[in-house]
Amino acid sequence: MTRQGLKLKQASSVLRIDHKKLENLIQYGVIRPPQSEGTYFFDANALMLAKVASYLQESLGTGTFVLSKLVEAFSAAEEQLRSDNPEYIVFACRLTAQEEPIKLGVPFRTFREQIEERMSRTDLQQDLPSGTQRRRGWIPKPLTDAAKDIGEVFKGVVSDLAGGSRRE
Repeated sequence: MTRQGLKLKQASSVLRIDHKKLENLIQYGVIRPPQSEGTYFFDANALMLAKVASYLQESLGTGTFVLSKLVEAFSAAEEQLRSDNPEYIVFACRLTAQEEPIKLGVPFRTFREQIEERMSRTDLQQDLPSGTQRRRGWIPKPLTDAAKDIGEVFKGVVSDLAGGSRRE
């Protein structure tokens, strides 16, 4: 999974999570992607941390302190996990001393494959400069070229989706 860094909105698109949720994970120190001139850049490792953090947050509903501790533990073991490539990673933690440990399986291999697949598609649509908006019905040239290869049916579907997803 090697590639240059993705900006926040591109990363949220690859991860399929809301960009505000991703911003919150950064703001509260759960994940710490590299930053340059005020812009966060996500490589494959930062994307994996963000995906695991989002999954844990949705599954456990824990606060950012516990979440950041779990993500730190995952980050420390990630190099070993990448070489072992397990199907699942099991987190076991106690939220309080009196409770039984909670065990949660994270589909590591599936997340890794999803990120690799979606990152390969990020070249189809380039990022716009800050403050720029696309006009209604706009289709990027790489998608238009791909539509020609697939056929007119796909081009119509892309046009419908691009036009139908915009607010009036």
